[in-house]
Amino acid sequence: MFKNYKEPNFWIRGKLEQRKFYDIKLNTKTSIITFIAGLLFGAVIILPFGLMLFQFIMIFGYNLSIFVLYLTIIWILMMLFNGFSNYFTVKLAQAYNKDMNTLQELEPRYIFFYQILNFGFGLFSLFIIVFFGIQLINR
Repeated sequence: MFKNYKEPNFWIRGKLEQRKFYDIKLNTKTSIITFIAGLLFGAVIILPFGLMLFQFIMIFGYNLSIFVLYLTIIWILMMLFNGFSNYFTVKLAQAYNKDMNTLQELEPRYIFFYQILNFGFGLFSLFIIVFFGIQLINR
């Protein structure tokens, strides 16, 4: 009678939603505006935490015992920034193009969760953070 249909988890759903968003052909102007605005909105959310972390580093210095914690917090903030910027990019594209049904069917929250846990971006940003962290330690 009824098949046991299981809804895909947020990771698979986010990957599918992100792929659908990439397949949608947006106007070049709209694409650039939503991308830049998504980056700015993501930065506005993450910037206070980054400034607070910067103050902790300036106050307590580069203590090697806590330096790994600083790098971990920076990595988490970068992953959150990636998620927020992609989320806002999709939301703004939906706001600009209300007549595109395929765009309106996307759910940005799944893209947000997928981008927070994006393995490729995570490894790349971790490599950059460790590289610059080692450069700071060697000074």
